[in-house]
Amino acid sequence: MTRLFITLPDPLPENLAAIAWRLSAPGLPSAQANHGVAASAADLPKADEIWLALPASRVLLSRLTLSRRALRQLNGALGNALEDQLMLDPAQSHVVLGKSLAGDDHPVAVIEIAWLEQVLALCRRHGIELFGATPETLLWLGEAAQEQWCARWLGQGGFVRSGACAGFALDDGDAATPPLALQLALAEARRTGTAPTAIALESDLAVDATAWSRSLEIPVLLQSLHADPLPPTLNLLQGPYASRRRGSRGWFIDLAGSQQLGKYRLAAGLLVAALGVHVIGTLADWARLSYENRQLRSEMRQVFQEAFPQTRAIVDPSLQMQRQLADMRRARGYAATGDFLHAAGAVAGQVSGVNGLTYASGRLTLQQPRSVDLDGLRAALISQGYKMATAGEPGNQSVSIERSPQ
Repeated sequence: MTRLFITLPDPLPENLAAIAWRLSAPGLPSAQANHGVAASAADLPKADEIWLALPASRVLLSRLTLSRRALRQLNGALGNALEDQLMLDPAQSHVVLGKSLAGDDHPVAVIEIAWLEQVLALCRRHGIELFGATPETLLWLGEAAQEQWCARWLGQGGFVRSGACAGFALDDGDAATPPLALQLALAEARRTGTAPTAIALESDLAVDATAWSRSLEIPVLLQSLHADPLPPTLNLLQGPYASRRRGSRGWFIDLAGSQQLGKYRLAAGLLVAALGVHVIGTLADWARLSYENRQLRSEMRQVFQEAFPQTRAIVDPSLQMQRQLADMRRARGYAATGDFLHAAGAVAGQVSGVNGLTYASGRLTLQQPRSVDLDGLRAALISQGYKMATAGEPGNQSVSIERSPQ
């Protein structure tokens, strides 16, 4: 993943005539320049992502200790929870939440909305498509980043990185006197038991490291900071300012050359191919079954026509065959299920006598059957294709049987 970090001057110019840039990429050859100044946006190196390195003085880094329930109740109004730390109205601040550090401890970054929108408008005007924006405070490390604070002092400005997602801006000091913000931050760190073992300081100005160490009561080591190789820990382009083309290759529209998009295209292609194979297989199986069904129905029609040539209209050969066979059985004296003789034969041997019986519309009704096991009668009738119903009280009971629906 190649990341291009650009730094814009503050205050912002009307046009970008010189853009300071730094390229971060794994395995970048040492002989290849990884930083420089571009005369215009068109001269910027290609990269997978473009990040804006925001001035430390423009971004407030802090932290919130809130449960997830409390965060949901804030409903995005994080600025209200930081009101005592802000120098402006929370409604004029853009606040973003970083990944939880431990438990309910969350890093946050705050920037003035008006200034951020000016920066984004300036970049859009010059065709620069930003992937993210992060404070320069979080982009540099000292030689022993875990135990040290990392500082860059420019005389009347600079910053200190005091943790993975923590830091603050510097605004004063001189060669023998460290900035007041640094002195206050160290005093607070000692109070909370989080003071560093040393401060790695980079500066192009002459600094009396011994005097700074004596004033801060901590070793101050003059050294050059190096770029953090890990991805930025905070991205201020969230919510309404989120990038619409995450993962685009370069600062201009170059989707065809995007390796990230290529991976998605490959996955999408495989998915479409799998779905295509599934659909084609389903359609082929449906076509085969449909053809077999037509063949079977054609054979049924042929068999029916050969058996009953006098029938001209053939709509449902299976049903018509059943009816023709039933008629032929009746014509030859065979009783069918539901006929009186068949129904009477079904109850024979199960009833010793009745006071009367009626038969109408395929239903046989026995009046006051004697010596009858109703459960046994019902089981015998079911096995022969009948259903049974009883009515009345014991001693004056009737049993009705009729053909079960197919």
